Amino acid sequence: MVGLTLYDVLAIPTTASTDDVRRAYKQKALETHPDKLEPTVSEQERRAAEGRFRNVCEAFEVLSDPVKRKAYDDRIQLAQKNKKHWDEQHDKRVKTREEWARQVKERSEARMKERADFYENLKRIKEEKQRYMEMVELFYQELRDCHPEWESRRQAALQWKEMADKGQIPRQHTTRI
Repeated sequence: MVGLTLYDVLAIPTTASTDDVRRAYKQKALETHPDKLEPTVSEQERRAAEGRFRNVCEAFEVLSDPVKRKAYDDRIQLAQKNKKHWDEQHDKRVKTREEWARQVKERSEARMKERADFYENLKRIKEEKQRYMEMVELFYQELRDCHPEWESRRQAALQWKEMADKGQIPRQHTTRI
C-alpha cells in the first residue's frame, strides 16, 4: 500500500459497502472525538486528537460518496502502479550509486597505494644514494691513502675546470688534419 489510506483510517476493507463505511465512521468518530478527552489533557494532545477526528471525517466524506470514492480508488491504484515504478527506479539509482561509490573507493585506494609505493621507492633511492656516496667516499679515501699525490692532481684539475667554465682560461681547440 501507499502509506495510510482512508480505508485504513476507518479500519475497513476496500470492498466495504456504504453501510459499512457509515458504521465504521460512527464508531471511529466516538473513539476520536476531541470532546471525549479528559479536561486535563495538554494542548498538544488536544490538537492531535482534533487532527485524528478530521481524518475520520474526511475519510467518511470521501468513502460515503460513490463518485468521490471511485475517484479516490482510481488515484490509489495509480499511486500503487507508480510506486512500483518508483521503487524500481529507486532500486536502480541505489545500485548505480553503490557501484559509483565502490569505483571511487577503488580508485582512491589505488591512488593511495601508488603514492605509498612512490614514497617507498623514493626512500629506497635515497638509501641507495647514501650507500653509493659512502662507497665512493671509501674508494676516494683508499685512493688518497695509496696515492697521496692523486688528491693534489684532482684539486688542480677541478680548479682548472672551474676557471675554464668561468671563461678565465681560453679553451684550446685542436683540429686534426
